[in-house]
Amino acid sequence: MSNELLNILMIEDNEDLADIMCELLVLSGHRASAANNGIEGIAKAKEINPDVIICDIGLPDMSGYEVAKAIRKDADVKDTFLIASSGYAQPEDVERSREAGFDRHLAKPVALETLEMVLNDLK
Repeated sequence: MSNELLNILMIEDNEDLADIMCELLVLSGHRASAANNGIEGIAKAKEINPDVIICDIGLPDMSGYEVAKAIRKDADVKDTFLIASSGYAQPEDVERSREAGFDRHLAKPVALETLEMVLNDLK
């Protein structure tokens, strides 16, 4: 297992959850920052060029699906690894995430161990 840290952007409208997840990711050795809506998340992605974006599907200003589609259309960040985070994880939800451009779909609440397993596969 590599000790290489990842630059991770969490797009989550629940600010407390975003802060806690970012703190846990930092404690795991990664760099992590948060955005609390889709527009802010897309702008921050262009600014920090993250390795991974973890995006809530149910955002207040635009859906996570729309965020994923916008990221995939932007030449500067289109290859970023995208993880959908959603309370819905039925097969049709996972398929919709894949169609929008997400690489993985994790059901909320996302266990830190599950997230670390996914991130370790990227290193």
